[in-house]
Amino acid sequence: MNGKQLLRCSAVVGFGFFALTACGGPDAVIQEPELGNVEQGLNVASNGSFENNAIGNFNYVVLNAGSTALPGWTITSGIKVMKNTYKTPQNGVQSIDLNGLGAGSLYQDVPTVVGAGYTVSFYVSNSPACATVSRSATINYGPSSASFSNTSASWSARSYVFNATSTTSRIQLTSTSGGVGCGLAIDNLLVNGP
Repeated sequence: MNGKQLLRCSAVVGFGFFALTACGGPDAVIQEPELGNVEQGLNVASNGSFENNAIGNFNYVVLNAGSTALPGWTITSGIKVMKNTYKTPQNGVQSIDLNGLGAGSLYQDVPTVVGAGYTVSFYVSNSPACATVSRSATINYGPSSASFSNTSASWSARSYVFNATSTTSRIQLTSTSGGVGCGLAIDNLLVNGP
């Protein structure tokens, strides 16, 4: 009987162990699933809640293309990092607005296994300055893309599934609400795979 079986089949009495009867001896088999056969759901994205760097002391800070202030992400067009004093995040104390001074975009390349299935999930809401108007964006995720929109200041979940075709897959969020300084808020982005 190994240590795990002993702990499962014993009760602690004082400072020692008390063996229970009918627990099974050394021939007893405890069926545990092999690690490779269990859906792990490992998150391969980094900084999906935009918390790895406390950015600014104000309600929000605009990060322009090329900024390295948001670890794990490449900013290709200006976005905002919003503090909880301005917009209550879905998770943590910061979220992003896909519009900086206009339509913005950012991406992250995540490690993937060719042929394996992945789920991209995140929360979306409208930013405070455009809480009840329609705002829209696109997401590129691996070999696929989709459009999404929102008209509420409440957080709602979105999820997209893809099979990886490369050892790295790009997750890119791009605002399609141009010409305005407020867009869709994004938070708690995960890319779960095997």
